[in-house]
Amino acid sequence: MQTRPYRSILFVPATRERWIAKAIESAADAIILDLEDAIADHEKAPARAAAAAAIERVAAAGKGAFVRVNAVSTPHWLKDLEAVVRPGLTAVALPKVDDPGQLLAADHVITALEPAVGLAPGSVDVQPLMETAAGLVDAARILAASPRVRSYFAGSAKDGDMNRELNQRWTREGRESLFVRSKLLLDGRAAGVPYPISGTWSDLGDLEGFRDFARESRDLGYVGIYVIHPSHLEIANQAFTPSASEVARCRAIVDAFAAAQRQGQGSARLEDVMIDKAMDERAKALLALAEAIGEGR
Repeated sequence: MQTRPYRSILFVPATRERWIAKAIESAADAIILDLEDAIADHEKAPARAAAAAAIERVAAAGKGAFVRVNAVSTPHWLKDLEAVVRPGLTAVALPKVDDPGQLLAADHVITALEPAVGLAPGSVDVQPLMETAAGLVDAARILAASPRVRSYFAGSAKDGDMNRELNQRWTREGRESLFVRSKLLLDGRAAGVPYPISGTWSDLGDLEGFRDFARESRDLGYVGIYVIHPSHLEIANQAFTPSASEVARCRAIVDAFAAAQRQGQGSARLEDVMIDKAMDERAKALLALAEAIGEGR
């Protein structure tokens, strides 16, 4: 169960044992073992076994353990779930979710598998990967379909599935994906999903571009990002960690508003800025996020 935010979720093909070992030692908050795009059809079975064997090691290292299974529209997803739903698994990342029925199908199977492996009901999250045009249109219903959805991926990637379906031309500035990321953020927040995840940046050498993209994603409201290379981890973690000045400012807001309330006032003044209840609640939310990130390190 995803009980805390993950600033960086690092992709690793499930068959790459050496990469998994390095990822466990890396600065990633979470690791996503990939059974989908990075694995050829003839490698699916050994990849499942490798992912199953790695989950406990990832969890024992204090990292979130995710597995990207194959889409419900493929013949692989049931065997994927049967292999990886086990103690230590944080979430199943479900790709190319087009409608609530696909998400609920995975939910139903996981519900049946949990007691068989000694897991409490609801232990495993389902993280929908919102990367199709149909999924974008139906995102509000998809993201509200199950309490297992505590995070999701907003599918923006250079020449990725969403770019292809919308016939978009990728730009470094992200103009073409801004609507997609904004809509998915809004739909997820309306559904009460606490940990929206942005992604991904595929130009490995353009660290400044990735830094700008990560910061913009944080500004939009995302709490973390999918990462495809270890060189991006430090940038990702920094971008999604509230700064010391942000934390200090939020504490000052909370203190000022509390003092005003004790005097029977509904607002406060802090450095020539009027502080009201909404600002107080926003400050408390950021402080809670900072605390959750700190506890997860």
